[in-house]
Amino acid sequence: MDSKWPHLLVLLGFSVALPACRLAERELQDRTPRGCANCHTNIAERWERSAHARAWNDPAFIRETEERSADDCLPCHAPQPLLDQPPGEPAALRGHERHFGVECRTCHQLGEAYAGPHGSRLGPHPVVQDTVRLPCSDFCGICHEMEAKEHATEYSASSPNQHTCAQCHMPTCRERLTQGHLLSYIHPQRAVHDHAFPVWSPTVSAGAVEIGRPAIVRAEGQPVEVALALTNRGAGHRIPTGDYGHRELRIAVELLDLERRRLGQAEQAVFPGEDLSLAPGVPTPFRIPVAAAASESAERIRVVVQRVNQSRSFQTTLAEGEWPVAP
Repeated sequence: MDSKWPHLLVLLGFSVALPACRLAERELQDRTPRGCANCHTNIAERWERSAHARAWNDPAFIRETEERSADDCLPCHAPQPLLDQPPGEPAALRGHERHFGVECRTCHQLGEAYAGPHGSRLGPHPVVQDTVRLPCSDFCGICHEMEAKEHATEYSASSPNQHTCAQCHMPTCRERLTQGHLLSYIHPQRAVHDHAFPVWSPTVSAGAVEIGRPAIVRAEGQPVEVALALTNRGAGHRIPTGDYGHRELRIAVELLDLERRRLGQAEQAVFPGEDLSLAPGVPTPFRIPVAAAASESAERIRVVVQRVNQSRSFQTTLAEGEWPVAP
């Protein structure tokens, strides 16, 4: 092939892509998620499923803040761009388009540029790489203050397995950062974070809690108890944690006979701020009374640890197991 052909093909590609780029530049004047979706289609679709997208209009938020009258709560539900303010400053409430909640500009706008994990010279707007503030839990902690403080104080800073918020709550897939215009075809596939911000994704929940081998404890005149220890292996903060909303850890135990028929069962709920909430890496002991019929014949113990919502209609299993009763 003539050595000029590769260069001609590149020039042809740019001659097609640049008009698309200029089109995107005109569309860029809409800096809301609606405008960003013209190019970052997949990311925008995931963001629409997130709690961030509902931050300003969520009925529970409106109710708990008495029709948005609690001024201290409002800035984190419709913040001005956080990268445009000095580190350590609290979020500031923006004066326009609050219905978009926590949106693209909140975390990515930096002056006229946008910051992200990858820099780029291709595109209708400047893209600068930020590998310091964006991945840092302190950045998320501007609004998620309680979780960030727990992460800093309870998770060993020297641990090689220390996680940032994004590693657990923004799992990655490989795809192009942009869709919807011709320029996207020359963008390489990269590790792209999930902007739905799943609280308990499979990545987060798998192995999040370790169950120590349970045992039956019997004392004269006392109900049968199941003794066990739970260890938080998957989060840099307590499980459960958080200031707002219903956050509950449910521990369910069952006593079974040899045919795995249920002889007794019990549950214990753990809420944020309680001593039994699971600190990172620290075994937490539990003694759970079980109203059991024919308890002497119990042969197996089953334990399930779940994150549940208030109605128990949402359940994410963090650990489960079944053990023979120790002689």
